[in-house]
Amino acid sequence: MKKRKPSEAASAAQGVASALSAAYRRVPEFPYLDRATTLIMIACVLGYLGLTAYIFFSMPPIGIEAKMMEGSLAKNSALALSPGEKYTYVLESPDGAQQAAYAIGLEPSCAGVAVSETVGQESQAICILKNGMLSDHAGEEVNSNFGNRSILLFSPWMLAASENFSWDVDNIYSAQGVTMTITTHFASKGKAALAGRESYEIEVGDSSGAPPARFFIDSEKRVLLYADLGNVTVRMIGAPFALDWSGNAQK
Repeated sequence: MKKRKPSEAASAAQGVASALSAAYRRVPEFPYLDRATTLIMIACVLGYLGLTAYIFFSMPPIGIEAKMMEGSLAKNSALALSPGEKYTYVLESPDGAQQAAYAIGLEPSCAGVAVSETVGQESQAICILKNGMLSDHAGEEVNSNFGNRSILLFSPWMLAASENFSWDVDNIYSAQGVTMTITTHFASKGKAALAGRESYEIEVGDSSGAPPARFFIDSEKRVLLYADLGNVTVRMIGAPFALDWSGNAQK
């Protein structure tokens, strides 16, 4: 093996030192910090990011289990939606307004009524069974109708609305031995005259502390007349019955 001459080794070492010195001088100086402190801080940040990335990519994903448990529900009305009916809502938010349209029909594959929903450019078809439950592809029936199959027009729990309606739904989340339960509570605030119709005012809140939403349910047809969801309001503007909002200027 050929040995490097002392002069060549010194020259190489000087070149490396010059390169390191040049790189050091290119390190930016943050306000109130000298270049050495800045370099140490950058090294710490890079080390932290590297450790975080290692932990993120090397650890197995955390599985979260979610389930919903409903309290007993006593329905006092039958499903009143009929084929041929059409309903229209206006949804208003700080971003503007858009309409949601519903058409009630019949489908051979639906043992009840088929509801076609159109909101903006999106549409979906929902099957509501004769008992008022929403048909799910997985065969599951729930009364709360919270989730991907939800529609503004109707939820199964609306068939239980009354002046003293009270109902709880527990949403239970579990991960790595830790369980958290968020309870959604439905409570009637009594009857209210709205758009020339008689309705039940239902307040819906949960144990997370978020402001409750308000739903006004038509007492005859058991569909949504009006909802205040905080930053979004929903108001029925078209129906197979007369609507008169002149006496509800605040809505």
